[in-house]
This record gives sequence, C-alpha cells and structure tokens, in this order.
Amino acid sequence: MNTIQLKKGVERPFYQGRLNIGQDDLSDSVFLKDGEVVRLTDYLGKFIGYAMMSFEQRAYGWILSTDENVEIDEDFIRSQIVTAIKERTPLYNQDDTNVFRLFNEIGDGIGGLSIDNFNGHLFITYYSAGIYKIRNLVVQVLIEELSPESITEQTRFSADGKMQIQNNHVTGNQAGTIQVLESGMRFNVNLNDGPMTGLFLDQRETRKSLRKNKYSHNETFLNLFAYSGSFSVAAALSGMSTTSVDLAGRTTELITDNFNVNNLKMENHTIHIMDTFDYLKFAERKNHQFDTILIDPPSFSRNKKKVFKVERDYPKLIKESLKILSPDGKLILSQNLETFSLNQFKKQIDQTLNNMGIAYTLEDVKGLPKDFKTVKGYKTGKYLKVVTIQLGKD
Repeated sequence: MNTIQLKKGVERPFYQGRLNIGQDDLSDSVFLKDGEVVRLTDYLGKFIGYAMMSFEQRAYGWILSTDENVEIDEDFIRSQIVTAIKERTPLYNQDDTNVFRLFNEIGDGIGGLSIDNFNGHLFITYYSAGIYKIRNLVVQVLIEELSPESITEQTRFSADGKMQIQNNHVTGNQAGTIQVLESGMRFNVNLNDGPMTGLFLDQRETRKSLRKNKYSHNETFLNLFAYSGSFSVAAALSGMSTTSVDLAGRTTELITDNFNVNNLKMENHTIHIMDTFDYLKFAERKNHQFDTILIDPPSFSRNKKKVFKVERDYPKLIKESLKILSPDGKLILSQNLETFSLNQFKKQIDQTLNNMGIAYTLEDVKGLPKDFKTVKGYKTGKYLKVVTIQLGKD
C-alpha cells in the first residue's frame, strides 16, 4: 500500500475529522491511481487514515477509516454496504413509501457511491472511475442481501476530459417505467432513460409537507423548474390548482403521467414549456398571482439565451417571483449547491427581501431526509436547503 503525505499547513481539519481530500492537500499525487487505497499521513508521517483515491469533481479522495488496525479489503466494503442496508430496515416496513436511498456515499462510509431503492429495483451511481472498480463486489453484496427485482448502474465521471453519464442494466428484469409510492403519492420513474430517473429522492420531506396541508382550488401554486412535476402532484393532492414551468420539452408528458397515476384530472392545472424568467415576465404582464411559489433551480444550466448560476442568480428569481406572489403568500426556496451553506442561503434571502422592503417570517427550514446519511467530516454533504417564508408578517 502506498503512503501519501498531506502538505504542511493543511493537516488541522483532518485531525478534526475531515474526510474529503483535495488534490491541493497532497504533497505529491502524480503517481496515484484512481481507485487506489492508500495510507494517508501528515507531513511528519503521523497516521491520518486509510483513503481511497476518487478523482471526481467534489474530491480527489475519501478517507475510509481512521483506525490504523483496520484492513481495507473486500470484507470492509461488504461490511459498509450491509450496515447501511440494516440501518434502512424500518424504511422497508413503510406502508406508504417504497422508494428511498439505501447507501449515501461517504455518509455510509464509501465516498463516490450511492444506491437507491425504487420499489425493489436498485439504482447504483458511481462518481469516479476508481470507485467503479469495485462494482462487481457491490452488485454481489446487493444480490446476496436483497435479491432485488433488478439492478441498474449509472456512471458519472470524466472520460477524456469530458463528463460522461451512462446507464447500464446489470441484472434482473429490465426496469423500464416503474411506479413507486412515496408518502402515499405515486410517481413514475425510469432507470434507463438518461441522467435523471424522474424523481429526486432528496426532496421527499418537501413533497410530504406540501401534501399534508389542506387547501382549496381557489389557492394557487406555481412550480418553477418543475421537471416531472412531483411538487405539483403534492400540491394538487392537497387541493391547490397548479402551474408548472420548465424549459424541457418532455415536461408535459412527465407531469401528465404523474397526474394520471394519482387519478388527478388536469383541470385547474397548467403546464408551460418555457424559460423560467420568460414565464415570470409573462405572468406579470397577464396579472397572474399565486398563493405559493416553489423555486427549485439547478445549480447550473445553459440555454441559447443565457447561463444560469444559482449562487449568482437566485436573488433575481426571488425578486421576479415576488411580482406575482400574493401579498400574504409563501415562497418555498430550494437550493442544492454544496459549496453554499444554509447560513449563506438564509443571508442571501434576507438581504434580497430587506433590500426590497419586504416583511416576512421564516416559517420552515428543511434539509436532507434521514436516509441521505451525512457525517461531520464532510460538512458540504448537507447540500440541500429548503427555506419556506411567509410574507406580510413581522
């Protein structure tokens, strides 16, 4: 096993439990191979931990164990996966939910690997070519422990300098469109159709919160960056009339299908295929007004007209949305950029509203659901931030 050293001056966070390794943290990384397990020390040779090199966007490697007596082998990998499965046992016994995260990267002990359960169909994501080298072991353990209906894997790492995302059916009945149940709501997902499955599992608590409230069809809900319309389904089931906006042409089909499987008619519900900022201008011209607006943009997107960066452009989204929000309406503001903390996000919201002279109450703050396990040693792993504010109250 190779030994690598940290640069002098970067060791303190690792003494305090940091688990993610950046290339700039290392004194020499030229000889390292993606997927290699190494012994990490400080610049004086003091043991820090055993790490797996994982050349990805978020990290150059992950510390697997700080116990010098542990052997990092197949039994170690197996143990991490089996432990994660056992911790999720209560989730298998839910009557109203059969979709959840089974293994959440470094939160469950192996950075760069996630496993999702979609009603017995498993979806594995590998975030580096290095972690992909243990794929056979991962699949073997899942078959032995769970006997899944099917296994599909997705690779999300660079090849020849370009990010490539590929899906591959591994075993079991070929999973096309699957219907899953979450908090009593039904959604269609597809594990073989590109980079996204149709349902972002990390937003479960937001959908659940929308669903449990009771509204009337006189109350209106605007879903910006709607994708497959899961928030719109939750709002519609709670009683609201909904408007969904997304630039992707498939959005109409995806949302309509999700409404259909929930026995929801499309009356009082509309879909607009257009740029979000263009829609906000359109809605202002038409004097539309909404009681609740949910904003859940990607961290980065590009179309023919513009480039969107969430840390830069979120205040503009808030300002434009306020023009069509009722005086006592709600904003549900979601942001998932890892490098932008909850405190930064709350400060950004507060500054935007204060600069506009808008009085508001912070009503709710949500993060990742419990199956998206996180650890103190990787603080930015708590990437999801959902802040609900109520206007017109001090």
